[in-house]
Amino acid sequence: MKRPLLLLALLPFGVWAMFVFPDLLTDDKGFWDWRRALIILSGILALWWMSAGMVLATRPAWLERRFGGLDKLYRLHKDIGIGAGLLVFTHWMMEWLPKNLVKLGWIERGNRPRGPRGEPDMWIDLAKDVGEWAGYILLALVVIALVKRIPYRWFRLVHKAFGLIFIGGAFHGLMLMPKSFWGQPLGGLTAAVAAAGVIAALLSLSNRIGRQRQYPARIETIRHHDGNVLEIVCRPQSGWPGHRAGQFLFANFGQAAEGAHPFTIASAWQPQDGTLTLAIKALGDFTAKLPELLQAGQALTLEGPYGKFDFSDNGAAHAAQQVWIAGGIGVTPFLARLDQLAAKPPAQANTDFFYCTPQDADYPDQLEARCRQAGVRLHRRLTDRDGMLDPAEIQACLKPGSSVWFCGPAQWGKSLADKLTSQGLPKTAFHREAFEFR
Repeated sequence: MKRPLLLLALLPFGVWAMFVFPDLLTDDKGFWDWRRALIILSGILALWWMSAGMVLATRPAWLERRFGGLDKLYRLHKDIGIGAGLLVFTHWMMEWLPKNLVKLGWIERGNRPRGPRGEPDMWIDLAKDVGEWAGYILLALVVIALVKRIPYRWFRLVHKAFGLIFIGGAFHGLMLMPKSFWGQPLGGLTAAVAAAGVIAALLSLSNRIGRQRQYPARIETIRHHDGNVLEIVCRPQSGWPGHRAGQFLFANFGQAAEGAHPFTIASAWQPQDGTLTLAIKALGDFTAKLPELLQAGQALTLEGPYGKFDFSDNGAAHAAQQVWIAGGIGVTPFLARLDQLAAKPPAQANTDFFYCTPQDADYPDQLEARCRQAGVRLHRRLTDRDGMLDPAEIQACLKPGSSVWFCGPAQWGKSLADKLTSQGLPKTAFHREAFEFR
């Protein structure tokens, strides 16, 4: 993820420096000249980053393939959003702070000539006002988006507002860009980047994101399991393209305020059966209410499939020995893979599966039998009784060419990745689903 962020910073900075630095390095340029140049630079960088974030929010399939799945694409989207917020704050501080230091008498005001005011200034003044308020609102929205205690429905509405704020920011940035920039590559590139962001913002505001990958479905059956797990079998009505084990989808149960939520598909796709299974654990306000809201026969909308957590090593599915590690409801992608392997006998015992939960529960049912049928060695661990999984147990199962597939709590996954890669496992051999969308 560091490379695209670095490119997104260095490309506009490099083009800017190519044409602006030579003039700034002359002897007659002082503090106020540098301040103005850096204000413009921070504004251009913020515009590029916000535009990139808007484009990623549209879930483009070609970028999903490029970055290894929508979960990783959204993580990049989140990092870009935080970076854009910091750039907007920097842009605002470089504008606001020197002015107030002048008022306090701590620094001298620069001599900046002012031309006559005419009709064109109406648009300049409007761009300044729009940019100022868009910046304030953007910073507030970034903070709200990062506070996980805020319910998802409010987070969703806040996220939707980013599109409108971006359009205001793009208007501000392009109107106030120095005229000399329009004769340079930076002007044209910035306009093109802003146009891409505006198109993405309009798609978001008109609720068109993901529409081409949406399919009507009905709930066939609902089962309640221990540990507040709801197992839902859905039947797509038409058009569902099928999915690979490990992929996820967005499910919209018709709650307008909530919209669509992401869930991993807990079953392999069998065209002759035509159903798919979702296993949803009550981890928030909405998922806790689902047992009261849902019933068999109810309509829903499925969007997907998404994700590259598909158990393939360098394009060859299950070609080498694998180690799976799941925590709690993180078992769902592995259930789909078990179904897939069991459907293609004879299965070979080429996989070790570590499944960790605090206590024994009735979900998933018949896990031992499903693993035997799929040729997978199950290592069941009840952490309340047996303690946490020791990375040495995983290490003992690894062979040259092995890969590790993890789905569970994010911090646990990061800790395991650090320990295993420090002991010789290639970083590219540790696959972790980044299933955090805010």
